[in-house]
Amino acid sequence: MSKTSMQQTSPASATELNRDAEDYSTTPEFIYGGPFIKVDKPSPFLNVATPINLQLQGSFKKSFAYYSLKERMPVILTKVIDYVSREGSKIKSASGGTDDDLHSFIQYVSKLKNDLVTNKKYDLLTVDTPEAKRWNQWIESCDAQTYFMNTWVFTECYVYRRLREGCELIKGLANFDPFDEQKDQSFNNSMEPMCVVAEKLLTMLPESDKDKRKADFISLLKICLWSNKCDLSLSMGEQVTLKNEGVKTTPSRDVLDPFQMVLDLKDKVLVDDSAKIADLVVTRAESFAKAIEGNTSLKAKCSCNRLATSAGVPLCPQEEKPAEAPAPAEGEQPAELPPCPAKFTIPQDVMFDIVCDNSGYELFTDLCLAHFLIAQKVVQKVRFHVKAIPWFVSDVTPRDFKYVIGSCANGNYKREIPPEHKPEPAEGEAPAEPEPPRVISADSLRQLGGQWEKFVQDGVFEVLSDDFWTSPHVYKDMKRYDPDLYRKLQFATCVLFKGDLNYRKLLGEKNWNPMTGFEPALQGFMPAPVAALRTVKADLICGLPKGKADQLNTIDEKWMEKGDYGVIQVCAKCEPLKVSERPCPLYGDTCRGTVCQ
Repeated sequence: MSKTSMQQTSPASATELNRDAEDYSTTPEFIYGGPFIKVDKPSPFLNVATPINLQLQGSFKKSFAYYSLKERMPVILTKVIDYVSREGSKIKSASGGTDDDLHSFIQYVSKLKNDLVTNKKYDLLTVDTPEAKRWNQWIESCDAQTYFMNTWVFTECYVYRRLREGCELIKGLANFDPFDEQKDQSFNNSMEPMCVVAEKLLTMLPESDKDKRKADFISLLKICLWSNKCDLSLSMGEQVTLKNEGVKTTPSRDVLDPFQMVLDLKDKVLVDDSAKIADLVVTRAESFAKAIEGNTSLKAKCSCNRLATSAGVPLCPQEEKPAEAPAPAEGEQPAELPPCPAKFTIPQDVMFDIVCDNSGYELFTDLCLAHFLIAQKVVQKVRFHVKAIPWFVSDVTPRDFKYVIGSCANGNYKREIPPEHKPEPAEGEAPAEPEPPRVISADSLRQLGGQWEKFVQDGVFEVLSDDFWTSPHVYKDMKRYDPDLYRKLQFATCVLFKGDLNYRKLLGEKNWNPMTGFEPALQGFMPAPVAALRTVKADLICGLPKGKADQLNTIDEKWMEKGDYGVIQVCAKCEPLKVSERPCPLYGDTCRGTVCQ
């Protein structure tokens, strides 16, 4: 880090931090010429871990939330400042910004960092957008409006939203992602394991019998689980590379094979519902396919006007003159009226949804799983839910999604691995034929990338970036804050949530008793069957066998913070899809009177 950037970003001294944020005492006061008197105030910080059944927040000093806000987040912000200071010329060239723009951004992030480490009150957002105004309403409705006193998830999301605002307020940095270089480097560092997985995946794509399909499905779910280790937020922006676990290095082991990694780490999967997920997705997809094929109820007139009136939404201007389908040409059949999304009780396609976490290698493995489901004709479409803005260092944005697929399609990698050394033959035996070296190349990766580009063009892969994913809300509150997204998820055969932040939001950021089941921990969030793949990087968890958490605590009291263990969990229970009580979300933009065109 440059000396200049250190001077610009140095927070309050350790003494000030202890006084202002931890001890919460005043400075000595000189009263009427008398002695200095130290006036102690009760500290809001408690020297304990997060108690069971309470939400995670920075006020518990032995919690990972406290450590993250005090140590990890300031480092991440410092690295952003250092990156802008160090790579200013490149950033200006790419974004069209000026020196003044970069200086203003550094000042903005420096203040944000200082406010965080000294536990100041949240500032309201000043950018003038509807989404920012909603954020301000959420901030003002909080019981606690300081960084350490509010829930950890709210504060973390607030910091990343403020970091984005720092770019929005500066015209020359409007499209700047302070983490793009780190994400791109993370992808490039994972070329070899991606080549290995790509070569294996191509053998899984031809349609196979049920048993092989299930076994391959389970293998790919576990590949997706352990790819979640590659989290640049947990590492505070430092590059993370996968490694062979607990084995001696040999020429063959010099190659990182993620499928071998799945076998090596089988005892680290604390809950394994992968077989249940495979059975559930296939069974539910078959049921959806039959319902779609036999459905005749989608040709009803649009009910948007009735729903809009009941929801208090203004009617569209064309309401008095309902649109009519154009008259068919001579000999043609009359055109069918298009269906209204608000009236669907059956999806139009058999879909699988993935709520993404990290870009780079993890997104690559998600794409592999999606491709497998399409190739095996389990589903017809996969929807990827990504973040609309840079988020938690390495989370996927639409730009990252395009970058990963394009980089796979144009991948360039090749390495030869020498064969294992064989012992000398016994006397009288003919020497064994020498084995050729193993060649790892990007040939299969390029093939997959090209197919994924076509899937995106054809709508088989769809990328969605709803604002709710970058809100501070936990998922049990989705129906309240974004009912349209909740209904959108209801069309999926299953919704797969990736990573630790999604897991925290699924569990309501609550420190459950570890033996609490996954279904009750979701607290009613059941738009569709919900599956979660997560390497454990925060001190909350559910669904563990009795005594397992205590056993792990005796081995390593920090086991929940390192990503060494994983869970694969599913809740098969879900709400039925009913006719919506609201107009379709596109009402007003596309409605044409009584019929949606």
